[in-house]
Amino acid sequence: MKDGQFKVELEAMVQMKGLEGCALVDAETGMVLHAAGQQANIPQVAEASVDYWRLYERQRRHLDYLGDLRAQVLMHSRGRITIVSCGHGALLIALSDDREAVDWKAWQAAAHRLKALFLSR
Repeated sequence: MKDGQFKVELEAMVQMKGLEGCALVDAETGMVLHAAGQQANIPQVAEASVDYWRLYERQRRHLDYLGDLRAQVLMHSRGRITIVSCGHGALLIALSDDREAVDWKAWQAAAHRLKALFLSR
């Protein structure tokens, strides 16, 4: 039942202007649990993006004085990857076109709904 709800939430996210895809990923294994979006390579990009988060985890002893990491935003020449924790070892990864404005407040609200859904499973 929750699998259907995850799909609905992710599909709603990728309907937001500027977003090309979203995926819920296991942070430890890199396994994509759920994905949605326009590009066929979203699962592969999401799986590879987990390494950005792992780098933070490996180096966090040097960064802890800054507080908990809330998000990683990685700007590539043809797109942006945004990574946030989704609770209990899961990450929400969003792919977006950095040439288009994204309503990040609306995306953040959707991310909180997805996190609550994930934590209640």
